[in-house]
Amino acid sequence: MEYLVERLIAGTMLILGPLLTIFDLPGNTFLLITCLGFAVYDEALFWNSRLLAAAVLIYAMGEGWEFCVSLFGIKRKKVSWLAVLLIGIGGFIGTLAGTAVLPVLGSFAGGIAGAYMTAFLYEYLNSGRSDNALALAMQAAKVRFLALIGKLAAGILLAVILFRQVFWNTF
Repeated sequence: MEYLVERLIAGTMLILGPLLTIFDLPGNTFLLITCLGFAVYDEALFWNSRLLAAAVLIYAMGEGWEFCVSLFGIKRKKVSWLAVLLIGIGGFIGTLAGTAVLPVLGSFAGGIAGAYMTAFLYEYLNSGRSDNALALAMQAAKVRFLALIGKLAAGILLAVILFRQVFWNTF
């Protein structure tokens, strides 16, 4: 019964954090804040400088990966910054729509499909050529997939660190 509340909070975040990340929401941020919060809450029990440094580094790498891959991956196709913004918004809307249809996997597929459709529509309306639109749409889908995979991997690693920090220290 000792540390029951701490374990319930950590267990909830272990499930909620990666799920929020799949839905393109701030799950990794919540996982990092939870790790840091436990360290501040009971320094003697939960403070582990190597784990906390690893959590901060993994968080920064996951966010940096998503940002760089999403932004610069599509920008390589020589599209405007407006197109990059619209494709990002389309991917997010696709994530929400996919979640409504099929939670978890629908979020992932919806984000890729939303980026694909937005890129295709944008390029087709600008150039009038379906081959250009298809090339940009394929690049947008590929970039979105790589960005989501990297961020999800960071979320899973953060969950492992939180598990190690809370559950192995309280037995």
